[in-house]
Parts: sequence; C-alpha cells; structure tokens
Amino acid sequence: MTRVLLLSIFGLGLVAQFVQPVGDALEGKAFLGGAVLSLVGYVLYSEVQKLNAAMRPAARETVLTRDLRQYFDDALRLREARIDAIGFTGETVVYQISRALEDLRDNARPRVELRILVPDFTKPIEIPGMLDAEGKAQDDEGFRDELFAKIREYERNMTALARRLQLDHKAELVPMFRVLHISPFLKFCLINDEQLFDGIYDKVEKRPADVGSDRQILDLMGYHTALTRWHIDGGPAAREKCTQRKELFETLWGVARPLTPSAS
Repeated sequence: MTRVLLLSIFGLGLVAQFVQPVGDALEGKAFLGGAVLSLVGYVLYSEVQKLNAAMRPAARETVLTRDLRQYFDDALRLREARIDAIGFTGETVVYQISRALEDLRDNARPRVELRILVPDFTKPIEIPGMLDAEGKAQDDEGFRDELFAKIREYERNMTALARRLQLDHKAELVPMFRVLHISPFLKFCLINDEQLFDGIYDKVEKRPADVGSDRQILDLMGYHTALTRWHIDGGPAAREKCTQRKELFETLWGVARPLTPSAS
C-alpha cells in the first residue's frame, strides 16, 4: 500500500507539472519537486524493506544434524543460554555442545543450562530392539543395557566438563538428563526458546548384534538426519511451531524422572 501511494503521488505530480488543467485543479506550484521527492521516498522505502527482509530469519530452512555446532557457538556468545533437547541417546547434542564449550574464549563465561530428555531404556521396548525368529520386532534387554550405559556415560562426561569449565573460569554449565518411557523417534532441539531444530529418526537399521552373530538388532539412525530450522522472528507459523515444541518439552520434562540407576 505504501509503495502504491508513493508511486501514485509521483505520477500525479508529473501529470500536474505538464497537464495544465490537472495542475490548476490541484493549485500546486511545485509538482515536479514533489514528484521527485515522492520517487526518492519510494526508492528509500523499497531499500529499507529489502534490508529488513534480508535481516529477518527465514521462516523455515533445512539444516543437517551435524551442523548444529554453529548455532551452539552463536548461543554461547550470550551471557546465558539454554538448550533443550529430546533424542534417542542425546549423543548429537552432547558431542557438539561439548566441543563448542571447550573452544570458548577465556573471557566468554556464559551460563549454560542443558536439559536432555531420552527414552527410559530400563523398560522393555521393541524399537530399538531385535528381530525374533519370525522377523518381528521384540524387546532386546541387552541392547537396552548398552544404550542406557551410553546415556549414563554422556551424563558423567557432561558433569566432568562442567567441573573443568568452572575451574578454568570459562563457563557455568548445568547439565540435566531425564528419562521417560516414550517413543525414541522424536528428535528436536530448542535454543533459548528462539530457534527450533525439528525432525525425526527416519531410518531403522537392521544389523547383526555382533560380528558373526545371528541376532539381528533394530537400531535407529539419526546423525545425518535433515532438521527443519524455525526461528521465532520468521513469522507467525515459525513462532507457533517454536511455542508448540516448547510446551511439549516442558510437559514431558515435568513428568520425566532423573537419570539414575533407580530410574525404573
């Protein structure tokens, strides 16, 4: 509407300059100058609009899971950062945020709150699991034990990293892990409630449990998964998506249990 109005003023000014009846009707004395000013205003308005569009985050875009590191780096430049994630074991987030924290400059010193929600592998589940004699999914307690041990290791590593960062005066890290008996297919990460990286584990791999073993494992793969990135400044749809995932995470986090040996 603004562009149309400015162009209309410009056009009317030119007509009034060269068509006497129009000029007389408008009783103007400086139509050409006004028209030129209107054109200048139009050009400036267009450039400002282009600049705003360039600075505004895209409503949605696709990024790879392994590329989360750059967004973690950006978040750690702030005085405070919060990262909330739901995943299979939390490996991707732990791996990339750990390296981002270890590479911090000595004068950064952000406070980072990390919350990771994972499935409760102390309870039976069919995927991840194994194939029975008929090729159907069934629970695999041994595989669950391996996955649970991995998550416990990630928790210990993050706790140890938090101590090192504090001793080195580089950052204050508060890592928290919780478990809930939920499907592990859901995968998303929220950074400061502003950016959402949303996806699923879109591949179930069948593979032998060990070399030469007849036992077939059903494992979820997600490190190379493409995620949809949403930013709250990307428009109403993006804000709604971020809000929905935040509410979902807070609900699940609130009913989940701490990751401890007695989590079951």
